[in-house]
Amino acid sequence: MVVAEEKRKNNIVEYILYLWQIEDLIRAYNFDMEKIDSELVSQYHADEELRTRIFNWYKNLVVMMQKEQIQKAGHLQFLINLTNELDQFHQLVIKKSINAEYQKLYSDIALDIDYIRQKSGLNHNDIEIVLNALYMILMLKMKNQELSDGTQVAIWKFGNFLNHLSMLFKEWETGELETEE
Repeated sequence: MVVAEEKRKNNIVEYILYLWQIEDLIRAYNFDMEKIDSELVSQYHADEELRTRIFNWYKNLVVMMQKEQIQKAGHLQFLINLTNELDQFHQLVIKKSINAEYQKLYSDIALDIDYIRQKSGLNHNDIEIVLNALYMILMLKMKNQELSDGTQVAIWKFGNFLNHLSMLFKEWETGELETEE
């Protein structure tokens, strides 16, 4: 919860990826709040009030995942909505040519996005494709699996693109970035 709040304020992409990881952790603990409490919540060095808030945050996520019937796979609806909002913002930045560096970073990965879209057979939006690809790669790295040079380059390109998107999104949310013509 504490990490999520900080990531939400500062880097929307890290926030989404972090919560995807939390969803997977909740699944790994079979939605068992006792295990989540003893193995996750207990790791926070916090006073009792904060630990209770953290516990309740995990419990709320568990309840939402169960209500939305995503126990096996999928993402919480609010994360899907946030990803879609991020893609709409991405489309706006591209359409209005708001940031030249962002345009360049996107053009550098546009073919990769199309390739992944074709290979997957899914019609996901650009941002969802890049987030899914990066998340999959991060999971492979966490399992200490070898990554090819091409994959390493893709990580770097996708990471730069998403970091720039996060920066622009934060500026837009705080009113520092003008998107009107």
